[in-house]
Amino acid sequence: MDHTELNSLVSNARACIVDSKRAGVMRFSDGTEKGRFVLFHAAMSFCSQKVRATLVQRGVSYESNEMLILASRDREGNLVAAENYGAEYVRLRRSGQLSCWGMADSYSGISSVSLCGLDACAVPTLIDLKTGEVIVDSLRICVHIDAAIGGSELLIPTADQDRQRVFRQLEAVDATPHPGILYGFHPHGDRRPQALRDAMRTVYDEKLETLAMLSARHSADPAVVEAYRAKISKETAGRAVQHDAVFQEAIRKATRERLVQLNFDLQQSTTDWLCSNSLSLADIFWAVSLVRLRYLGLMVLWEDMPLVEAYYRLVTSLQSVREEVIGATIASMPSSMYLSSETAASSF
Repeated sequence: MDHTELNSLVSNARACIVDSKRAGVMRFSDGTEKGRFVLFHAAMSFCSQKVRATLVQRGVSYESNEMLILASRDREGNLVAAENYGAEYVRLRRSGQLSCWGMADSYSGISSVSLCGLDACAVPTLIDLKTGEVIVDSLRICVHIDAAIGGSELLIPTADQDRQRVFRQLEAVDATPHPGILYGFHPHGDRRPQALRDAMRTVYDEKLETLAMLSARHSADPAVVEAYRAKISKETAGRAVQHDAVFQEAIRKATRERLVQLNFDLQQSTTDWLCSNSLSLADIFWAVSLVRLRYLGLMVLWEDMPLVEAYYRLVTSLQSVREEVIGATIASMPSSMYLSSETAASSF
């Protein structure tokens, strides 16, 4: 993309962030590639945590634009839209849409762009100012960062067999229904923090109210309206299954199956790490996944798998994970008793 156009899109999207203290902040200014990467993200976002942990693990400097991704109410009860729903951010994100992707207008409980289509109101979005690219899928973002930095500490091995193993694990985490578990009410084993459950009771209504308001406001912009309409369709479908016992049981079962496969793969590994002799992107992705599941009280899904628990302890000892996954979760989400030991052991 032309750099003038790209800089304009980034600048306009940055203006969607109400608090200027969260916009245009340089992170890890002593890292590599200064001035190259711009990231729009949210502290609590599962996919954003994958990207930030990758950036930190690779020692990369970047411009942080932290967005509030849930709507709120002001003192008068008026709805305050989530910042990632802003039209200028939607335009930026749509500029990174690949021709093979449609818009995400249905709901599976999964957030992968490659599997579900583009949600133009989601985070993260990475801008590579050196190449002029806007990248909107977290898996692709992390792969892009690792390849762009290069060097001897690659998170994706160059050996074909190891590389294939890594991508299989990345895709497994990508296909885990984390959003469905976060937003959904399980009929028997809802172990989420009470404050989170309370917030989720109205989250879809607020999303849909926001989208209707913004669709009317930007009715003259077909590309933005198309994105909002797809998002309305997706969130309407999400609301329909939020309390659906069959759906909630199915996504919990799918998550358990992925953990069973992880346990099997750990049994086959000849090193502490999952896919090769050194840390890989697969370990980063699984760290984010396991921390989120533990936060929600779902470590019960692997309580009969001591290898997974040992692996959890290994990957959460990484400073990148402690800072950008555990620390960010504790700072941005309701307190969870299931992360109490991690909180006590930390310096957050």
